[in-house]
Amino acid sequence: MFRKLISLSLMLLIAALTLTACGAPPPLSQNAPASAPTPTQIVKPTEEPETIMSEINPTAKATLSPESQPVADDAVTILTQTLDVLPEDVTILEVQHVEWRDASLGCPKPGMMYAQVITPGYLVKAEVNGEEQMVHMNEQGKGQVCPPERAQPPASPQ
Repeated sequence: MFRKLISLSLMLLIAALTLTACGAPPPLSQNAPASAPTPTQIVKPTEEPETIMSEINPTAKATLSPESQPVADDAVTILTQTLDVLPEDVTILEVQHVEWRDASLGCPKPGMMYAQVITPGYLVKAEVNGEEQMVHMNEQGKGQVCPPERAQPPASPQ
């Protein structure tokens, strides 16, 4: 009789735990700020890219296509962070779609090894405070300012 009581108690306990585990998840936290942006609240700019570029740098020497503008914006970000300058100090001169010979993006660092794979990307020529700078980038907008002594030519322009 005692064994039956323990067995019955264990079965009820297992059933209760199973039902509890299968229940609905707890409600989401209500502590999130009311002003947190949601994807439906994001507003895309309605201005043309050339207009935006001229507002950033009214002396821009290159007229960029709408396809080149995001690349130029990424290059400006890389230049401002690397050289510690303001976006107004950067003039994009040229954006060229290229294929790099390897994952170094045509700017290998001494002692480093890189995947030997053709890497599509961009070569961006810019002027920063009167000095020409080259930014070597991949297609995802990641890259670096490449000093002339490390710069290698791309495998081919696209």
